Amino acid sequence: MDEGSPEPDFLEHGGRPRLPRLPSPGWRPSRGASILATVTLAIGLAAGYAIGHGQGRGTVAAPEKRAEPAGQASRGVASGTIAAVAPPASTGFGLALTEDPGTCSVQAGRDLQLGIPVTNRSGETVLLESVKPVPLMPGMLKVLSWRWDPCGFDHDGIVPDTVALGPGETTWVTAVVQPLVACPGPAPLQFQVTYSINSQKSTFNLPGFPDLSAVHYSGCPAPAA
Repeated sequence: MDEGSPEPDFLEHGGRPRLPRLPSPGWRPSRGASILATVTLAIGLAAGYAIGHGQGRGTVAAPEKRAEPAGQASRGVASGTIAAVAPPASTGFGLALTEDPGTCSVQAGRDLQLGIPVTNRSGETVLLESVKPVPLMPGMLKVLSWRWDPCGFDHDGIVPDTVALGPGETTWVTAVVQPLVACPGPAPLQFQVTYSINSQKSTFNLPGFPDLSAVHYSGCPAPAA
């Protein structure tokens, strides 16, 4: 091999090619070979970094979003937007007033005074505000007036507009009606009472007179004993 040649020599011996002879320890590659080797190494390193960096990005999985536990699902809901609505409490107004046994009736000319006793069965004071006598058979009775009093009494015309009944107390309410038929026997008359307990108003129907056949009225058959 000529000195300065970059190619190794191949020596033949006995017709067989021999392995290239390694350069001696003191041999140095040419400047062109060094530059080529450096460029090749740089290109290899760059390609390896790009491949490795791309693979690294492809293998990193996005963090999985954990499902929120069922017990925490409502944490994002504004407080107060979900509220259980409790049913309104029953005041028992229908049991506050009862109609006691026993009625009263008085005939004054063609008019009839029909009264019932009303008792407060609640543990609170009941304020009786008004009463509406309700004939259940139109055309048989005409309602003229009502008052907080038993039949035949009007206290000289001074009748209270409202009555406060304490627990267990009783008062009377009387309706003044005029029969529109000769004998109002089968006509029923109810009493619709409006009252309040602790400023809570309610209306309740009391049975009154289911059948006026039990009431004496002139010119009509006497009530059954």
